[in-house]
Amino acid sequence: MLISPERAFGLLDSYRSRETKLAFGGKILGEEAACGAIVRHVWPETQSIGISLISDDNERNWDRLIPIGSATFHLIHMGEESLFAPDGDFLSVLIFGFPDGTTMFLAEQASE
Repeated sequence: MLISPERAFGLLDSYRSRETKLAFGGKILGEEAACGAIVRHVWPETQSIGISLISDDNERNWDRLIPIGSATFHLIHMGEESLFAPDGDFLSVLIFGFPDGTTMFLAEQASE
């Protein structure tokens, strides 16, 4: 379901305050990538977020600033009928769609 930027920022701030470890994925310039992530900062006034991307072995992390002002946001909850519906490993998936075709997602894992 399409959600407002205000709701997306509220959800992102909830992830930040709970230090929720999320699954991150994206398709950027035709390349796909996936790893763990933690939302570290949420700046609604500049429409950006700061996240730490975590290696699969949890040994390394990379901090990234991501401007999301031009994004549209979709939120999918487990069990919803949708083309992008997650399997039972996730509670919800927040999808960011950008005008240039870039797509990113943050998924809250059921085990967290």
